[in-house]
Amino acid sequence: MKRTLATNRPAWLQLYDARANQTQESRPVGRPPAPVPRYKVGLTLSQGETAELKVWQDRFSEMLGRKVSIGETVGILARICSTRLSRLAEHDFDDMMDFIEHLVEGG
Repeated sequence: MKRTLATNRPAWLQLYDARANQTQESRPVGRPPAPVPRYKVGLTLSQGETAELKVWQDRFSEMLGRKVSIGETVGILARICSTRLSRLAEHDFDDMMDFIEHLVEGG
């Protein structure tokens, strides 16, 4: 029986050679991408605003039975505000306080 050069080499060397000759699939390091792209942003909040977001985050977490991130919390609140704002689209506001009162009261 005739042996080839590959079979005369130790098994570990054959394995090393096989791995070295494989085409390596490039895969990004870390978590796979999320189904919905998310973007990291920076913002400056007052202590009161941060506390209010924490309250809402805790409420949403309790309601959903899982930890809700601060980003998810901001997203939920933004969508709530968008819905309320669409109801006020034809209203003219005198100033910021008038706008906020109408937005918060829903009227």
